[in-house]
Amino acid sequence: MPTGSQTLRADAERNRQAIICAAEKVFALEGTGVTLEHIAGEAGVGVGTIYRRFQTIGDLVAVVFEEKMMRYAERTEQAAERARTAPWEAFRDYVWFILEQQANDIAFSDVILSPRRGSEPFRQQTRRALRASVQLVERVRQTGAIRPDFDHSDLYILMQANAGLVKGTQRSAPESWKRFGDYMLQGFRRSAPGEGLTPPSTVLTRMQATG
Repeated sequence: MPTGSQTLRADAERNRQAIICAAEKVFALEGTGVTLEHIAGEAGVGVGTIYRRFQTIGDLVAVVFEEKMMRYAERTEQAAERARTAPWEAFRDYVWFILEQQANDIAFSDVILSPRRGSEPFRQQTRRALRASVQLVERVRQTGAIRPDFDHSDLYILMQANAGLVKGTQRSAPESWKRFGDYMLQGFRRSAPGEGLTPPSTVLTRMQATG
């Protein structure tokens, strides 16, 4: 027969799992710009209960996205490695992966576009993915599979644009990100006639590095 302390621990763990489960759903639909009070209501727990476990939204984001960010880093490294033998396919599939993740989880956009948030282990996964994505772009560009003026920061522009598109068409046209992805990939693969694109500004590069 469980003791009083065992019952309390079991209740605490159930509350924690309820909070995490509710946060996953809220983040996916609304992004990370929500309150702990809102998530507590969705989880069916008191405000004091959620604050005893998570002092800020950032703390909760780090827990919810810990495994997802690890998978994101692994997927980016796999794409960089695949680019050695199938450069365009590796790049194309990686772009689709990012766009789909953003479409399915609004908070994913918030997280990858703000790399300085979260705990140190959380940020390590973000930096790991960033290093691999730089490798991916460099390897693909060297093969001539993408336009020579493509810069790594163009991925950041792509993600920013898709994040806005997903939020703006979430209810009216939830599949619009696919058409956007088609257009972007066509542009990335074939060089436009004449001069290349304007080089990325130092401001944009700094934004990408710091979030």
